[in-house]
Amino acid sequence: MTNGEDLFRSTFRDSPIGMAVLDEAGLVLDANPAFARFLGRETTDVIGRSHSAYTHPEDLARDEETFSQVVSGSLPYCQMRKRLIHGEGDIVWARVTVSEVVRSATEEPRRFVSQVEDMTEFHRTKNLLEKRALYDQLTGLPNRTLLIDRLGHALLSHSARSTTVAVLFIDVDHFSIINDSLGHQTGDTLLSIIGKRIQSALRPGDTVARVGGDEFVIILEDLADLAAAQKMASSVATAVHLPVRLADHDIVPTLSIGVSLAEGEVTAETLVRDADTAMFAAKEAGRAHIEVFRPDLRAVALNRLAIEGDLHSAVNEGSLVVYYQPIVDLATRDVFAYEALVRWEHPTRGLLLPDEFIEISEKANLVVSLGAYVLEEVCAFVARHPDFVGRVFVNVSTKQIGSADLTRAVSSAIGASGIDAHRLCLEITETGMLLATEEARADLENLASLGVDLVIDDFGQGYSALSSVLENPVTGLKLSKQFTDRLGEPSGDRVSSAIAKLTTGLGIFGVVEGIETEAQHQKALAHGWGFGQGYLYDRPLPEGELPFKVTGVEQSIGPPREDA
Repeated sequence: MTNGEDLFRSTFRDSPIGMAVLDEAGLVLDANPAFARFLGRETTDVIGRSHSAYTHPEDLARDEETFSQVVSGSLPYCQMRKRLIHGEGDIVWARVTVSEVVRSATEEPRRFVSQVEDMTEFHRTKNLLEKRALYDQLTGLPNRTLLIDRLGHALLSHSARSTTVAVLFIDVDHFSIINDSLGHQTGDTLLSIIGKRIQSALRPGDTVARVGGDEFVIILEDLADLAAAQKMASSVATAVHLPVRLADHDIVPTLSIGVSLAEGEVTAETLVRDADTAMFAAKEAGRAHIEVFRPDLRAVALNRLAIEGDLHSAVNEGSLVVYYQPIVDLATRDVFAYEALVRWEHPTRGLLLPDEFIEISEKANLVVSLGAYVLEEVCAFVARHPDFVGRVFVNVSTKQIGSADLTRAVSSAIGASGIDAHRLCLEITETGMLLATEEARADLENLASLGVDLVIDDFGQGYSALSSVLENPVTGLKLSKQFTDRLGEPSGDRVSSAIAKLTTGLGIFGVVEGIETEAQHQKALAHGWGFGQGYLYDRPLPEGELPFKVTGVEQSIGPPREDA
């Protein structure tokens, strides 16, 4: 053996890079320890077997073709990234370089050296980065980037087919309440569950992606028509609409779904945008709805976008105004309080009602500053009119409670105006009361300790057991208008009568909302309700039109106060 052969043998044996000597058929004639370790085997197990025995089946044909080119002399050497099968069954990635051993021109047989470098960690990192770029980290679903790519391919592949492609844009109803009240961890858990439920309702080949906080988008291929897309949307909604027990609360998620169908020349971005527009129409229709995109909805979407931009200026410039609707004693019809209802004097659109901008303010994170403005205006209104000795009810968003420190905002408004805290009644939805976090509950307790009355708004919508809602320091409740509308029907009368008795038993006061007819007034009175509100008595009025003929306001409308 020559010195060169000794050097090769020493290098071969001690190299940290896996090395194997192959014959022209790819049979392993010799292997160093690093090569065997990389494959998770003993050296004796490797020698005598074909190099292809450790190659991933999907890479085998390419490898054999490339190796044959080296053997034939078409290539001086080859280098490739490939998958190998580890002894424990795992797949490992390697960069393999194969070249012929330099020998004399006449020396036979020919020998080849295969050098194997471990690329497994590199590929894991690469795959992780690709996954982060293309997949949602919470749900594992495709993100918007991958969604648009897949939708683009789907539109191209269907251009010559008789079937079509549809997009479903999904928004989880009232998700912000859950997120704000029960915390982001609970919200994330719910989103993961909803993602899995959506997947369970789809066909193989359909794609669902998470594209925003509580927004999902589905690509449906090979659909016969719009009716098929609507049927799939209904299946998804049904799959999601099942109770979920989270943070000791039963939550029944519902979806607002927008549907758009690929018609004519349409891009992936346009199809998603149209489905998004239809989804907003579904929310405006009352949520838990499915709406199909129509061209006129685009004008509505542009209008909503314009309103959001103008609303930023309105909050800062004070073009919001407060109207006041009376709440009356049902027995005497005397006014004992007013509810403050914010309006927007838009410079070009005229007077806008809350339904036209409150939800937009929540989406745009303006509701806290808007709410603070209303509180300040109401307290200033009470201070401006010493002849008015009643109370004012003010609606507050769940976003104002807890982390936004509603107590601080109320204290600031009361302090600036100098009014008694007892003059304020804060209306909080039943859902907001139910899903309050410890931080939010502390905020409510602090408000009650100031002397502010807390009232459950829209009571009776059935979000939770009564005990959960009334754990908070409430002094009154307002019956949801959906029950007022059913007064005179047996089922509506039973609910109204039962809740009226409940308020009496708990020592809290009750207000029936939305009374519009004399018959509803008489029914509410007969059921035992103390107070009512609605167009039967008066519409909301600006400050300048209020008569301030308020009587009976000093009567007790709740449990006795310790300072009374």
